[in-house]
Amino acid sequence: MEFFSRFYTLLHKRVALLIGGLIVIYLLPIWLFPYFPTQDGVSHVYNSQILTEYSNPEYEFRDYYEINWYPFPNWLSHFSLAMLMFVFPPLIAEKIFLSFYVILFPFAIYYFLNAVQRGRYALVILSFTFIYNYLFLMGFYNFAVSVPLFFLALGYWWKHKDEMNRKRIVLLNLLIVITYFAHLISYAFILFSIALLALFHFRRDFKRILITGCYLLPAALLLIAYLPTSDLLAGEPPEFGLGRVGELFVNLIGMHVLVSYTEAPSWLSVAVSAFLIFFCVVTIWRNRTEMAAAHTGQKAFLCLAGVLFGLYFILPNAIGPGGWVNDRIAILATLVILAWFRGFDNLQWQRVFTGVVTFFALVNIVYVGVLFKNLNAEISEFNAFVQRIEKNKVILPLHFDPSGSSERVGIFVNAANYYCLDNGCINLGNYEIQFDYFPIRFNADFETPLEEKEWVQVVHWQPEKIDLCDYADNVDYLLLWDTPDEPIVADAIETCYTLIASEGKLKLFKGKR
Repeated sequence: MEFFSRFYTLLHKRVALLIGGLIVIYLLPIWLFPYFPTQDGVSHVYNSQILTEYSNPEYEFRDYYEINWYPFPNWLSHFSLAMLMFVFPPLIAEKIFLSFYVILFPFAIYYFLNAVQRGRYALVILSFTFIYNYLFLMGFYNFAVSVPLFFLALGYWWKHKDEMNRKRIVLLNLLIVITYFAHLISYAFILFSIALLALFHFRRDFKRILITGCYLLPAALLLIAYLPTSDLLAGEPPEFGLGRVGELFVNLIGMHVLVSYTEAPSWLSVAVSAFLIFFCVVTIWRNRTEMAAAHTGQKAFLCLAGVLFGLYFILPNAIGPGGWVNDRIAILATLVILAWFRGFDNLQWQRVFTGVVTFFALVNIVYVGVLFKNLNAEISEFNAFVQRIEKNKVILPLHFDPSGSSERVGIFVNAANYYCLDNGCINLGNYEIQFDYFPIRFNADFETPLEEKEWVQVVHWQPEKIDLCDYADNVDYLLLWDTPDEPIVADAIETCYTLIASEGKLKLFKGKR
């Protein structure tokens, strides 16, 4: 027994060193390049700086913006970035926040899998390929951080479910509350998952099931308080159905949720899908042929994964203003099913497969780094005139090439926010102001280009609907990327704005006043 104990300790240390080394390597794309190429990420950075500098008399944010202090989901990234910006420049604060996510992700999966059954280290290493997923590189920072928080809370409950005491109940509720302030979907599904697992684990022990529901109630009250005030319940109710099953199945089996800058599927998504199918086959084979039955926890999490995949197929892609619902569930469900997979008892096979998965994780991050290098060159081209923008001015961005060489992520959609960092400028393409789950909104008396609630979407995607000449008096700078699609837009710009700088696709205008 002593020999096996020492052997396990040695193995554990080696695995910890391997995972730690991979974490360091996976941090490199964040720190090697000046920009983190996402669609929405720089928007979160800009709006967080508004929170930091809102009372700063050097800036005029109070004249344009008001702060929504309601305790809604999505506060976590904005609050964290705002606090970091009291010490660090905006883009460094972003890198620190993203580094926290990269470190937390494999740690949470490691903790979660060990809470169910120890020793499946190859699965932890495979999870590294999910770090730079499509939603993260879209810039959905709050949801990205909510994923490891989800698995920390789920693993913590499963580990202590039979011996919950006051201290553990408080800590569990705290984890769930933090998940709420990260993202609503992960928060709702952690409550749902614990409830379902409690029904499965405790079965006919109704007292234990009731106790579980009671100690989850404090964290669940946040959902009850938020929903009546949310736009999620406004408008038409979501449509559930099976009309998109074929499309969703192709996306799932091809792991499209891991593809960001190229068209899906890619070699990465196909390889990850092959690994997952391999583990699934191995697990089924071992459960059928070996005398030892599957671990109780594995069965429970297979049940949970099955329910999540079922919801993935029947839920719509958007509920109210919130989108990408299916992709979000796909990430949670795929990582949950890792808890069902069985590893190899044979030490030789463990080493071989761990080595294969480690090599694949390294190839993946090198590939991500190459893409980041290329996209950083494009973003640098976009940011060529940042130093020409004066302080506390109003910028109207019009982008007619939203993605550049990126296929799925629009790296230029919100890139005008780079022009507003550290200078107090007001971005009329600030999409966050139109949603009730972000902290910044324009003042009620702000003169908008259109009398529509989601007028910022028009700025991004239908600028021909805006009377650019009539609104020119409200614009200090017009930032143009690529050639306008509609002649009416090009004519209005030429008539009512003065070109002051031009380089490639990038043009900077001032309004003729």
